[in-house]
Amino acid sequence: MTMKEAVRTLWAKTRIMAWPGDYMLVSLPPGALATAATLMTATAGRFATVVVEKEEVSLTLPREAWVAASGQVDVLAVAGPYRVVTLDLAIDLDVRGYLLPAAERLAQAGIAIVAQCAYRKDHLLIRSEDADLAVSILTQLSAECAQAGSTLG
Repeated sequence: MTMKEAVRTLWAKTRIMAWPGDYMLVSLPPGALATAATLMTATAGRFATVVVEKEEVSLTLPREAWVAASGQVDVLAVAGPYRVVTLDLAIDLDVRGYLLPAAERLAQAGIAIVAQCAYRKDHLLIRSEDADLAVSILTQLSAECAQAGSTLG
């Protein structure tokens, strides 16, 4: 099976899931890991990420959690609102090219993405105003791949 066929097979199985509500992408100073951990406690049951780098601690968290804390936290930058779209399929870490068809189709539609990959699943931050169209495009991609797979061999 070629890489393209393998990716198409995965997309045929992918379910598109949009998390409810808006999310913010926040950049905190490098020493703010304890603050980030405190902010994460307000996100129980919701999507949230923390990425620690040399220059920043980056958070994705529900908008209301950020609004509640924003006046009490030193911040480098804030972007949003975003919606979180999960590509709901456990992906093996050795898979290559899985995000490519999604990134291409969304770019063609003028939709920017911020990819946030977890161990098992990939997630996309998409500007809130573009989220419905993005979900439609990704759902269509999955359906087309399923249709193509049913006509193979």
